[in-house]
Amino acid sequence: MDNVNLAPENNGATQEHGYLMAYDKKEQKAKGVKGISANGELETLEANEADKGQFIKVDQRGNFFTNFGKNFLYHYNNPGRYSLYNIPKETPVEQAKEKIEAAQLPQNEAVRKELASTRVYNNHRYNEREINWEQAARYGITPDVLKNSKDSLERMLQGKSSAVAFHIAKPSELGRESGDAKLSLFRDENGVVKFDIHYIRQAPKVGEDYRGYTLTEDDLKTLNQTGNLGKTVDMVIDYRTKETRPCYLSKDPVTNELFHMPVEQVRVPRKVKDYTLSPSEYEAALRGEEVPIRFKSNNGNYYTTSIQMSAAERGVEFLWERSTKKLEEGQKQEQQQNSNGEQQVNGPVQTAGKPLKKEEASRQAEKKTRTRKPSITPKM
Repeated sequence: MDNVNLAPENNGATQEHGYLMAYDKKEQKAKGVKGISANGELETLEANEADKGQFIKVDQRGNFFTNFGKNFLYHYNNPGRYSLYNIPKETPVEQAKEKIEAAQLPQNEAVRKELASTRVYNNHRYNEREINWEQAARYGITPDVLKNSKDSLERMLQGKSSAVAFHIAKPSELGRESGDAKLSLFRDENGVVKFDIHYIRQAPKVGEDYRGYTLTEDDLKTLNQTGNLGKTVDMVIDYRTKETRPCYLSKDPVTNELFHMPVEQVRVPRKVKDYTLSPSEYEAALRGEEVPIRFKSNNGNYYTTSIQMSAAERGVEFLWERSTKKLEEGQKQEQQQNSNGEQQVNGPVQTAGKPLKKEEASRQAEKKTRTRKPSITPKM
């Protein structure tokens, strides 16, 4: 099949720093990345030295030698199927293949750390071209509705639920089923991307069972305050086998839906923005606890908030106004001394009359979606 983004020849303006390889989670093997096929699939080759010349090259700034440039990451289907690696050009392909495949095994933590600097992260699990807009139209949803609803489409492509709830009307056996709901995407057994509907439901109650875990009064208080349980608990992850594993638990503040995620499936960052977690802070975050931080944004201001692992967000999230912890006084004083008098901001701000930068806008969107009242789009 014709390839639509073969790497162009090096014109001397940039020099090759590495080459691109991928771990195919479906086939459980490492391969070289050649490009994107005409139908949007990632084109790969067997990982051998003979084909290395056809692998996509990467310069020292992380730019891909393709027609898509850096946007290459967002132009192929099913991005969640692959883990990408920028391998130094002097590394033999077979050696890279061996290390990449070894890094997937739980016991090989040292290999994972060795390859950490080579990972190329794509925060999308789906490609927009994979979305079934005909199905969306049956629910009363159009591309413009999603694109103009805060960060809803972007969040859905990342595997999260939409930022707001929509009024959904769809045909059912009883006629026309309707209600307010958030939307997300999922991939069925045939690999087809479809919409999942998350209707607003009653809030969970004390004593309610969720995947083998019984919710307590304190649990609900914490979930209502921060959206997360603040600890890990054993939950049933497979109803067939009754297997239980430590999981994070979160609640969507709009739909009241509970989400779980096994601890082993979440990557806990050691650095958030320019803030490096101490070993004790990292362990606290790993346990699901709230960790207060202070970081410097691109606009030069300092922000104080807390981070926490979230099953609903599939990773770390900023709590902003939901924070219940503050920085320790000694830590705060040390950071104030390091700030050299730069402005400190307690949470997201907007300068009057000036448009928000992309980073600030995303924080404002997150803040609005975490209000206690559901955010509903007008009925269509």
